[in-house]
Parts: sequence; structure tokens; C-alpha cells
Amino acid sequence: MRIANIVSALIGMILSMTAFLYTFTFKHFKNVPVGPEVFPQWLAIALFICCTILLIKNIIEKNDKSEAPAISPLNKDIQRMLIGLLIIVLSALLWNVTGFIITTPFSLFFMMRLLGKRNTKMMIIISIVATAIIFCAFRFILGIEMPMGLLDMLDF
Repeated sequence: MRIANIVSALIGMILSMTAFLYTFTFKHFKNVPVGPEVFPQWLAIALFICCTILLIKNIIEKNDKSEAPAISPLNKDIQRMLIGLLIIVLSALLWNVTGFIITTPFSLFFMMRLLGKRNTKMMIIISIVATAIIFCAFRFILGIEMPMGLLDMLDF
């Protein structure tokens, strides 16, 4: 498992550096105090720090002889992870077509369902309220336009 952790840490460090450098290509907006690059930069830095800790820990501890767990698509947790990834990818693909306001509640609902929540009424309420809060925060507090998709003809 030690070798798998070291390799994973190095891959994570490379990905985080790549993501961090890529944020410098983002479009800059005038009169916007926090640009679109700030949050991804924070995430890239956090990922780099976590990978560095993992790397150092596994270099120092040389007596870990445990084997890495096998990853199998037959494993229920792996299946749930792949379904979650599919939900995220579909949401990203539909975002510009259907818009943030339509896509996000469905994405949140299906993610909550995937995580084992069963109170449908509460899941619908949470999905709609969370979408409204996120939309208002980006639109009115941060001044960032969210994709409207099908609702583009409405003037929000």
C-alpha cells in the first residue's frame, strides 16, 4: 500500500500543479473582487498540501506491508462512486443547455438519493432551496453570471 500511496500522492501533486497553472488562463472580469480563478486555486493548493503530507508520511513509514485494496466495478461502493461521477458529468454537459436553475436541483436530488437519503419531500425542498441560495449568492453577491440555458429568455 505504501508504493500505491506514494504514486497516488505524486499523481495528485502533478494534477494540482497543472490545475493551479491552468487557472491563470481564466478570463478576468473588471470590478469583480473575487475572480473565477480564486476557488480553483484554493482547491489546487489544498490538494497539493494533502498529497505532500501523504507522500512524506509514506516515505517516513517504511514498515507498512499492507496491500492496497482491489478496485472492482462489482464493488457496491465503486458502483456508487461511478454513478456519482456520471451525475456530475451529465450535469456539466447539460448546464449550458438547460441552465443552472434547471440542472442543479435534479443533480442534488440524485446525489442525495445516491447517498442513501429517502425522504423525497425533504430532498426536493433541499434541492430547490440550495439551488436558489447558490444562484443568488453567485448572481447578486459575487456578481457572477450563471448559465441560464432554457431560461435565457427570462430577464433575471
